Amino acid sequence: MSDELKEEMKRLKEEIANLRDQIEDTTERRRRRERGIYIDVGDRINDYVADVMEGVAEGIHGELEKSIFIGPHGAKMRVFTHKEPSLKEVEKEINFAKVSKVMSALGHEHRLKILHELMRRGRYMNELQEKLTEITSSTLSSHLNVLEEAGLVVQEKVRGRYLITIPGRSAYKMAKRVTQSLERRNQK
Repeated sequence: MSDELKEEMKRLKEEIANLRDQIEDTTERRRRRERGIYIDVGDRINDYVADVMEGVAEGIHGELEKSIFIGPHGAKMRVFTHKEPSLKEVEKEINFAKVSKVMSALGHEHRLKILHELMRRGRYMNELQEKLTEITSSTLSSHLNVLEEAGLVVQEKVRGRYLITIPGRSAYKMAKRVTQSLERRNQK
């Protein structure tokens, strides 16, 4: 085969690869538009900036969808129509088994470290392992299961990323505040 023919084949392969990338990009943009997270930035801004902006929008959309609107057992809202419940009414609603499950989930140093990592952003299992090297993969998986059962963490079904729930954020912050309060008390 001549060098000229080899060069032409190489150029054609590169052109095919570029066309394939353009088709994938167009398909991805169409999918984003359908999900309502497409941002049209016009022709003035280059594709890189548009891709970054769409990626950010998709990330925010995913985080909000998973951590705020959808909990481990679906979306839930409680609306008080005329008055806030009295202390007695609130006390009647306490499910001590559930409270115990949440407190138990918070009662391990490794699980608190996992929650700490998830406070910043959702993470995949391998990212958690890279950050928490002192925890073996099987132990990490076990701890994530406990946190998930308690409703403090959810795992995306499609991508497999772990996200902290709003109750998980609240529980983590509460545990931190209680600990800080006790430490201040002991220092006096």
